Amino acid sequence: MTPLRLLLTITAAAGAVTPSHAQPAAPSAFDGTWSVVMQCPAHNDEDDDAKGYTHRYTGQVRAGELRAVHGTEGEPGWHLLRGRIGQDGNATLRLEGVVNNPRYAINGAERGKRYSYRVKAHFDGASGSGERMTGRTCTFTFTR
Repeated sequence: MTPLRLLLTITAAAGAVTPSHAQPAAPSAFDGTWSVVMQCPAHNDEDDDAKGYTHRYTGQVRAGELRAVHGTEGEPGWHLLRGRIGQDGNATLRLEGVVNNPRYAINGAERGKRYSYRVKAHFDGASGSGERMTGRTCTFTFTR
């Protein structure tokens, strides 16, 4: 075996080894199951009338990471809310979704169109609240 081939073999083998003592992420005070209520009132702008809606769904916080899903991933009506909650309870979350009904979407976005935005939130013990940072006004209420 040539020295180069030996080096490549050793490097590949070393990359395949994973330490068995890897530390799991540390738990946070916010870990557990959370109920999410997302309210987006009607958006009446000069050129746009989008109907209001409310979605209720659950999410999990593990090691300070929130992951809450509404609907079936990638399908119209789906959205994913996720992000890290700081030890102080502050969070900037990201919502990704797919438009279901154009009558409820800003500018009548077509069914199946993907969208995303950020949510500024704060969690306190067993509750929290948040608000969409840009575009249409949407509020979020979190409870354990």
